[in-house]
Amino acid sequence: METFSHRRTAQQALADWRAQGRLDADGVATAWAPTLPDRTDWRRWLDRALLILGTALLCAGVIVFFAFNWAALHKFTKFGLLAALLTLLAGFASLRPPGDMAGRAALAGAQIVSGMLMAVMGQTYQTGADAWQLFALWTLLAMPWALAARAAPHWWIVLVVGNVALLRYGSVRLGVGGMFELLFSARYARETMMFLLGGSVIQLALWYVLAARAGSWGFRGVTGPRLIGILACAYAGWVGLMSLLTSQVEGVGLLVCGAALVGLGAWFRWRAFDIVVLSLVCLTGIGVIITAAGRWLIDLHGDFGSFLLLAMLTIGLAVVAATWLLRAWREETGRTA
Repeated sequence: METFSHRRTAQQALADWRAQGRLDADGVATAWAPTLPDRTDWRRWLDRALLILGTALLCAGVIVFFAFNWAALHKFTKFGLLAALLTLLAGFASLRPPGDMAGRAALAGAQIVSGMLMAVMGQTYQTGADAWQLFALWTLLAMPWALAARAAPHWWIVLVVGNVALLRYGSVRLGVGGMFELLFSARYARETMMFLLGGSVIQLALWYVLAARAGSWGFRGVTGPRLIGILACAYAGWVGLMSLLTSQVEGVGLLVCGAALVGLGAWFRWRAFDIVVLSLVCLTGIGVIITAAGRWLIDLHGDFGSFLLLAMLTIGLAVVAATWLLRAWREETGRTA
């Protein structure tokens, strides 16, 4: 992944130098060739892609097997099969050398099977527990496997499962009956999304602290922070929209939304540059601004001209955001080249 990122950076630098006239076409062609993947790189990528696909299909097959044969299997048979599968995966991973892709794939499968075991226990012994508890326990069970793997993708699984647990917890404990009402009810969504936004900010800070002090455990790369940043942008945008789409505009929600977007933009621009998160920050900000302007224009005029003004404002904001993003990208690639 790092080699791919370096190649993209080198290609962008070469393209900029060609546009600035610092290299001619022959010089660009000569320098461009080493940045292209060769046969070994494609074979390595294909091996990893097939390994990931095979692991996912095997986990899906286990789920389908239990779903199809649920009534025919005794409860101890279900537990025994899953425990045996977990033992087999752990044993296989322990026999592989450190950093081996097959061993890490086995540990990823163990993370998924741990969740299956919790789901089977919940279906077998109906205690009335909510689904967020299942995902919370699954998150805890997935963490030792991620520590054993010491690879970033295993922590992505922990992040996804943990945030599903938080989302479900918000829908139950913060006054919302179901997921649909959580996402689309203006009465409850704003407070719930503030809670989730705070949780995502804490996760982002924790990731960077662990990356600085325990990077060898797998807290590396940009995908983990990118996932959390995307979640934070989504929650911040939803807080802003829910604050605007109520009968009375909620100033606190707009302040929280604006502060979150400005903070995320500043962090991913000057401290941990990521063009993907910056693009989403701009998109979220444009959506909130257009919503606010649309409410004001429709309440003030309410005619067809309001939609024309909104279209022009959207185009203008998109041009400004694209210009800023392109400048930021070129400055960052020029600095790291």
